[in-house]
Amino acid sequence: MEQKLIENDPQELERFKQTIDLVGYAQKQGYQLKEQGKRGDWQHLENNGEHIIVSRKDDKQIYFNPGDDRDKGSIIDFVKTRENKSLGEVRQHLRAYLNETPEPQSSVSTTHQNNLSERSLEKSAKSLIEIETEEEKRTRLIAEVLGVKKELSDRHYLHSRSLSDETIDSPAFKGRIFTTEKNEHGFRNTAFPLYNENGLASVEQKNTGFKNLLELPKDGIWVSYPTQGKDTPIERLVVSESAIDSLSYHQLHQDGKNTMYIATAGTVTERQIELIQRVIDKQNPTELILANDRDAGGRKFNINYLNDLQPARAFKEVADQAAYSESSRPIQWHATAGRYHTNLRVEYQHQNSEEGQERIKNMVHQVGRINAGQDEPSIEMKVQRTTEKDTVIKLSVAKADTAQLEIISQELYRQREQLRPEVERHPSNFVRVAYPLAKDFNRDLELTRQGLTTEQIREQVRKDEQERETQRIVKEQQRATLLNQEQAQIRVQPLAPDNRRQEKEMELLNAPAALAGNDPGSEKQVIVKIQEVDKGSGVKGQAEAVKDTLERSGANVGDIKSQVESGLKNSEMKVSYHLNDPKIGKISQAIEAVGSQKGNTVIEHTTDRAKRKDAAQKVELSRPSQQEISR
Repeated sequence: MEQKLIENDPQELERFKQTIDLVGYAQKQGYQLKEQGKRGDWQHLENNGEHIIVSRKDDKQIYFNPGDDRDKGSIIDFVKTRENKSLGEVRQHLRAYLNETPEPQSSVSTTHQNNLSERSLEKSAKSLIEIETEEEKRTRLIAEVLGVKKELSDRHYLHSRSLSDETIDSPAFKGRIFTTEKNEHGFRNTAFPLYNENGLASVEQKNTGFKNLLELPKDGIWVSYPTQGKDTPIERLVVSESAIDSLSYHQLHQDGKNTMYIATAGTVTERQIELIQRVIDKQNPTELILANDRDAGGRKFNINYLNDLQPARAFKEVADQAAYSESSRPIQWHATAGRYHTNLRVEYQHQNSEEGQERIKNMVHQVGRINAGQDEPSIEMKVQRTTEKDTVIKLSVAKADTAQLEIISQELYRQREQLRPEVERHPSNFVRVAYPLAKDFNRDLELTRQGLTTEQIREQVRKDEQERETQRIVKEQQRATLLNQEQAQIRVQPLAPDNRRQEKEMELLNAPAALAGNDPGSEKQVIVKIQEVDKGSGVKGQAEAVKDTLERSGANVGDIKSQVESGLKNSEMKVSYHLNDPKIGKISQAIEAVGSQKGNTVIEHTTDRAKRKDAAQKVELSRPSQQEISR
């Protein structure tokens, strides 16, 4: 019994956090110190391409991984994550470590312990004047790294993005755009600070041909002031992907309503969605405009915002903690994007299985309506789970068709409001999606400043899209030429007498009857090879993702055969198709996409490849063009 109490002693974990030097421990695990702050209060370490930043909170060292916002915490989390150990095993591991290393070994570690002791003394003495707040500390560290001062002294980049001085000087943006000091190349960058409830969280830097977000967890958002000045009640909140788009939207569409702008600096994290909702709760706007890019990524963001964001919630206290009143969620959805597809997971809550079946029927009807009139269904639907109380449906489309999932999410939004109790329903006009004519609002602004009319802008957008498509085709042709050259080299390589695998590949490449036949109904085959870092038994990796992509296209895919050697997993699979398959367009596109991905090799007879691409092109040309979805 006594042993069990010791085993689960919570004070032991606190002792580990206070006693063990995290930097010293990491160095013993192979991490190398790359740089540290002038005061030694933050350290940047790297090990085989993985980066961590170690700093201090109160009297404990903490770390975070800039490449994974879930990988952060104390020495306990560091060990648990990297050693894949249970909490009990972490205790045993760190006990053994302390016995082996009673004293820090490196000069850097000694410095940390001294710093730790000094700050503990400061805290115990309660010298509030000398103790930095978390906001002050983070602001100073970022300023040290970037040389950022809270002033905008260089407008060259903003002017190059067609932004006027009137826009830049708006009360909304004063103090929200900075200029960094000259770097080693003599350039000054324009900096957009990201904030959270504690203050400055990170900084995004931009210049012509340059973009950089400080390697910190995406724990903040760029937020403007109201257009009518600080602390004035706002009517509208506009959310976009970049601060440049926020300024562009303001210059194009500001109509006198008191407006605040938010930007996420690219991909949106769960933490950023939480912060946006906090701004809504505090500012209580009557209108939320989603002003993201007119592409698959922007549509995915809008789909998730429709599910996650809501009008200002009522504040309440629960057990001495801040909380908000939440509306019921009889329907929830979330979109994720892979390399080639966008997926939408929809979850229904219901009273009985009959209601669940009704939800499935409604979705089948909606998907069928969208797929109607198309040569090939663009939306794939799968019922993942249905029980008495809930039903889960997964929808999948090619990235180019993400707009169709957005239509479904808008319908789900309306359905959810109808299913909620009347007192919980949100205003029907609270959220509005606003798409630019071009890819983003800054491109709209650029074309508008050139004097183009709306119709001329639409025509220029069509030209832009044609140019991007031409560039894509040129790149594809370059990859095809390179692949053909590589295949030609494979064909002239001598065969080892006992290498049956290579012999089979050569047979596949040169078998004229099976692979180069003129019958469009004959089966064609390719071999796909994948090389990736081995992640351990039972863990799905790139090979499984490739198989899933090919199967979704309609191709027939054989089993994955893998071998692991020197930490690398080499996999291969056979893929077959027919030229007269109605899905040959998708199949061909998937094969090309897989072949262009790093680590993949597609072995295919050159004659078959040419015929496959020709068949796919004929299918594409025969397909009627679709009108753009009305906004």
